[in-house]
Amino acid sequence: MNPKTHVLGNRPRPKGVVEKCTFCIQRTREGLYPACVEICPVGARKFGNLLDPESEIRQAMDTKRVFILKEELATHPSFFYFYAT
Repeated sequence: MNPKTHVLGNRPRPKGVVEKCTFCIQRTREGLYPACVEICPVGARKFGNLLDPESEIRQAMDTKRVFILKEELATHPSFFYFYAT
């Protein structure tokens, strides 16, 4: 068993079990970026408020080509893929 579970984990998981990403909720509640966004060496990950027109993520969504995984299912995701140009 893996005793080092996520902060929101309520039980130990067997080693090798993949956890669902919570976008480091303990960090975002403190006003920080998730660890993956902060440590990305090329700045490929963006995180922010989609409703704020001045946010970095909103500007990326407006200026870059965006791909939504399984858009035809109309699940209205909050996770998007974008192309460099």
